[in-house]
Amino acid sequence: MTLTFLKKLRDLSVLIWTVLCIAAIARFASISGNRTFQYDEWNFVLNRWQLSLDTFLQPHNSHLSIFPAAVFFFLFRAVGLANYWVFLFVGFMTHIATASIFALLVSKRLGKTSAIALGALFLFLGTGAENILWPFQIGAMASLAGYLLALHFLSSQHRHGNLLAMTSIILSVGSAGFGIAAVIGVTMQIVISRQIKKSWWVTVMPSALWLLWYINYGQSEVRSENLNVALRYMNESFAASLNSIFALSIGWGFVFEVVLSGTIAYFVVVKKIFSPQLAGLITVLLVNWFFTALSRAQFWAPQSSRYVYLTIPLIILSVVEIVRKLPRAQLNVGAIIISLWSITAGWSFMNAHSQFLREWSTTLRAELSALEDQKQFVDPNYFPDTLRAPDISAKKYFAATGALESSPAQDFSSLATTSESVRTEVDRVLLQSGALLISDTQTTVSGCDEEFDSSDFLILKNSFTLISSPDGEIEIGFRRFADQPSAVLRTIIPESATVAVTIKETFKNQHWTVVSLTPNRRVCLGDSSG
Repeated sequence: MTLTFLKKLRDLSVLIWTVLCIAAIARFASISGNRTFQYDEWNFVLNRWQLSLDTFLQPHNSHLSIFPAAVFFFLFRAVGLANYWVFLFVGFMTHIATASIFALLVSKRLGKTSAIALGALFLFLGTGAENILWPFQIGAMASLAGYLLALHFLSSQHRHGNLLAMTSIILSVGSAGFGIAAVIGVTMQIVISRQIKKSWWVTVMPSALWLLWYINYGQSEVRSENLNVALRYMNESFAASLNSIFALSIGWGFVFEVVLSGTIAYFVVVKKIFSPQLAGLITVLLVNWFFTALSRAQFWAPQSSRYVYLTIPLIILSVVEIVRKLPRAQLNVGAIIISLWSITAGWSFMNAHSQFLREWSTTLRAELSALEDQKQFVDPNYFPDTLRAPDISAKKYFAATGALESSPAQDFSSLATTSESVRTEVDRVLLQSGALLISDTQTTVSGCDEEFDSSDFLILKNSFTLISSPDGEIEIGFRRFADQPSAVLRTIIPESATVAVTIKETFKNQHWTVVSLTPNRRVCLGDSSG
């Protein structure tokens, strides 16, 4: 879509926009190093690498996701799971294309200067970081891009404008649930513009295809109880979109909401400035917020980055519709000021989100390294990280990595250089996946091979060790990479009781350390029982 933009603006504005796009990619790439698949992406990794209809047609969170599923399927086969930077680049380019189409629409109404300014606002939208920096969101971005493309073709003089608009809507509907709102909004625009006879099929055909899919695969996540809070959710969603432009608190969003609503009402009612496209844009906004409320209000996240990304450009285009007849010079100055404010205000937000993504990826890649090292012993139904990647089970993970002949895991030999928090998680996965087995036993230690107290620690040298407490109840912990035992690597030994510690045969040359965590208590180690 950037190519279309370049063909339309063959002058200095093309060069400026190109430089901005390159700068945007450079920025996104510079804060996205050492990443791997994140959260929902693992659902695609584990369930959509096979060549089957379900790979492309199964819903994701009730959304038809045929286009993002196809992109991920192709990338899985082309570059595997170790080259996540390719997925990132595809995500960046999807955002660039969406921003370019948005800028093209602004240029039709306000000219090139405002188009570049407002386009840059969206291009560097810090509060939209969750979509921009997360490749999985190519579905949401493509859905928005499809709707924006439809607006472009509906207002163009292209001889195949309606056909191209219909194709664009199919892209929108087939990428994410936002496409349903897009269909309704474009239908409203066609009706008000009195183009029903000429353009009725533009939305009917995509709707028919979606209904055919829904009959066979569709799942509804609408909750009737959410209807009671839908209006409040929609109101907060509107405010959240407005305050997110400037990275301000939600309180400012409600103030902007009152001002903007009053301004639009004034221009429409008093100045009689109204257009079918404005009606369509407002319809898409309201329908999108309403449907999101019905299916997601229980999570109450109207300020989520992935949601405001979809609505901010539509709000801006709505404003553009009503101010387009004002003096161009004043509009250009206003657009530049708003853009600079937004970009600078959201800069740190994007940095913070990228750091969060990198930290999650670092931990997960290390955990997967430990999981792979335990491949022979781990329970197929073991889930190594139910927080960062709840879809990963050992069985599905090894099936996917085996079939795709690649792995996103960190090199096991480099785990010792990771942070303490990461090493603690690695120890947890090693323990839970069976590297170290701790069990109660009725046998007793017949004399201590070694003895230590709370100020000491010992390395377990044998694959089977008995540990007892001669002085009373004690707590002991085990560690392999971490400096301190994690909570799951601690165990209580009652007075005069014994636990047996078994190190898997392949791990017997690794240095597992036992630590006493109870002051003034001795710990007895032995490898034979009496």
